[in-house]
Amino acid sequence: MNLIKNTKEHNLKLTKDEQNAYQFLSQSHPEWSQYFIENINIGRDKVTQRLVTSIHRENLVHGKDHSRILKSKDIEALSIHRPEVLEIEFKASHKKLYAPISGQHAFNRVDVEGPFYYQSINNSSFYRVEHPNDILEWVLNEAPELDNEASDQFKDDLTNSATNMIFAISYQAYSMKDESQPLFDIIKNHNDSYLRSEQAVIEGHPLHPGAKLRKGMDSSETFKYSPEFAQPIDLKIILIHHQFSKVQSLDKSYNDTINQLFPSMYQQLLDEIKQYDDINIDDYHVMIVHPWQYDEVLDRDYSKELDQHMIIKTQCTLPYYAGLSFRTLMPKAPNEDPHIKLSTNVHITGEIRTLSEQTTHNGPLVTHILNQILVNDTTFKPYASSVIDEVAGIHFYNENDLDPIQTERSEQLGTLFRTNINTHLKQNGLTSMIPSSLVAQYPYHPEPPIVSLIKLYQSHHEFTSYDEAALTWMKDYSHALLGLVVPLLTKYGIALEAHLQNAIVHFNKDGSLNHLYVRDFEGLRIDQARLNDMGYATDQFHEKSRILTESKVSVFNKAFYSTVQNHLGELILTIVQSADHKNLEDIIWNDIANIIHQILDTMTDVPNERISEIQNVMFAKTIDYKCVTTMRLEDEAHEYTYIKVNNPLHS
Repeated sequence: MNLIKNTKEHNLKLTKDEQNAYQFLSQSHPEWSQYFIENINIGRDKVTQRLVTSIHRENLVHGKDHSRILKSKDIEALSIHRPEVLEIEFKASHKKLYAPISGQHAFNRVDVEGPFYYQSINNSSFYRVEHPNDILEWVLNEAPELDNEASDQFKDDLTNSATNMIFAISYQAYSMKDESQPLFDIIKNHNDSYLRSEQAVIEGHPLHPGAKLRKGMDSSETFKYSPEFAQPIDLKIILIHHQFSKVQSLDKSYNDTINQLFPSMYQQLLDEIKQYDDINIDDYHVMIVHPWQYDEVLDRDYSKELDQHMIIKTQCTLPYYAGLSFRTLMPKAPNEDPHIKLSTNVHITGEIRTLSEQTTHNGPLVTHILNQILVNDTTFKPYASSVIDEVAGIHFYNENDLDPIQTERSEQLGTLFRTNINTHLKQNGLTSMIPSSLVAQYPYHPEPPIVSLIKLYQSHHEFTSYDEAALTWMKDYSHALLGLVVPLLTKYGIALEAHLQNAIVHFNKDGSLNHLYVRDFEGLRIDQARLNDMGYATDQFHEKSRILTESKVSVFNKAFYSTVQNHLGELILTIVQSADHKNLEDIIWNDIANIIHQILDTMTDVPNERISEIQNVMFAKTIDYKCVTTMRLEDEAHEYTYIKVNNPLHS
C-alpha cells in the first residue's frame, strides 16, 4: 500500500486497486481525484457495512451468537452519533467490533454504518477499522476451513468492490456538487427519467459486500462502461453463420425480428456485406456484442471462425447506455429500440456475467407462457402489473467444441433483446423508474425518492400525516407487485425474480403507482411439474435449464426472497426512516400479510391444499433468508445457502 494524505483524517494506506484508480483520475480528471481521496474512508465503510450486516444476520462464524446491542453512551471512549451500537466478538482474533446501528428491521436485520471501530480484548484502546478485509481476516481466524481459494478471491473482491465504491460515490459527489434538489426531482425532470433512475443507483446491491465489484476492468474501462458515469457506449455488431449460432424468437423468425426491431441498422448491414461476393445475409444471424467483450474476447477465442468468415465483424454500431446491471443496455429516450442484455467476462457482484445458453434460448419461451397466462387468466385483471417481453435471443454454438469449452464459448457470445419500457409510456406525465432508485441517495439532499413520492402523494390527497400517506401508498404498490407474483407462484409454480433491480415502475403526477413491470427471466424458478399440470409444456426449454426444478422449496424461496425480503423489505425500511411513529414498519407488514391473504382468497381453480401449502410457508414464524456472504465463502454461486429468520408476515 502507498501512503497518501487525507485532509480530514490521518494518512491513508491505498490498496493497489485504489492507487490505480487515483492515478487514472490524477491524469485524466484531476478535479475529481480530490473527491476520490476525500471519500476513501466513506467508500470502504459502505462495503464494510454490507459485510458486517451479513456476518450478523447470517450468523457467519457465530457473528450473531457472539453479539450484543449496547448503548453508545456506555462506551465513553467512542464518539458515536447513533444511540446504539452493535458489538460482535471474534474470539479467535481476540477482537471486538463496534458498529453504529442505523436501524433494526424485519427479517432480523440490524443495519449499521461507519465509521467502525475495534478493540483488542486485552487492550482498552479503540482503533478505526481501515478496510473490510480487516474484518474478513477475523472471520477466517474463526473458521480456518474457510481460508481457501474461495476466500482469497473474496478478499480480492472486497478490495475491488471498495475501490469502485469510492470511485462511484466520489464521482457522484464531484458531478452533482451544484445540485441541491431532491433526487426524485432530478430523475423526474430528466428527459429520460428511466435511464436517469438506473444511473442514480450509485452503491449497487444494498446487502452484498461485492456490490461494486468490477473485476476484469481497469479504471478507464469502469468509467467508460459502468452506469453511474452515464457515458455513451457504442455496441458492436457481428454476423454469425447459421451453423455457429442458435437462436430463439417470440413470434417471427429471428432475422425478421431483428429487421423489425432495427430496420435502419439491418439495411446498413445489407449495404455493408455487398463488399463480400460470397456472403448472403440470409446465411447469418445478427448479434450485438458489448465493446469490452469485442475488444477482450472476440479475437482471442474466436479467431478461427473469424478467419473463415463464419463470424464477420461489421462497421455498424448502436449508441446505447449502461443500465444498473451493467450488461443490460438501453438507448436514450425517445428512442424505442429494445433493451439489450449482453455477455461480459466481467466479475460483477458475485459472478462472471456471461450470458448462459438457457437465458437466450428460454427468454422468448418464458415470455410466451407468461403472456398467455396474463391474457387468459382473469386472476390477474385487478392488478396494475405485467411483464416485459424478451423477444429474441442468440448465442454462439459450435457443435464440435467439447465441454467445458463448448459452454464457455457459447456463453461468451450471447444477446437477449427485451422490449423497451418507453413503448409502454403512452400516457403523458408519467415518471418511469427502476425501484432500486427509490431507495437511492446523494450527498447534497438526504431525501430518497420513495419519501419524495409519498410526500407528493400526501400533498395531492390531503393526508393528515406522512405515515398515513405511506400506508396507503405502500398498499397500492404491494397490491400491484404481489398480485402478479403470488398467483404465478401459487397457481402455476412460476417464481419471478422480482427484486428491486428486476422491475420498472411508472408513477402518476400525484406520486401514486400507475403500473409495475417485472423483467428478466434468467434467474426465475419454475416448478416444472406444476406448470405442466396447468397445461403449459416445457419440453422446448433448453436442456441446461437451471430455471426448471422439482424443488418446491427453491421455487418458493426465489419468489419470497426477491419480492418480499428484497423488494418490499428495502422500500419499507427506507420509508420508516422518515416516519413519525416507531410502529409504522409493523403496520405495513401487517397490511402486506392481509393483501397476500386477499390475493389467495380470491384465486379460482386452485386446490385448497395448494393454497394451504403456500400459506403455511408464507406466514410461518420463521422464513429462509439467502446468505450472500456465506455463499461466496463456501463458493456456492448456484446452490443457495439459507438461514432461518423471523417472518414479519407471521401473526
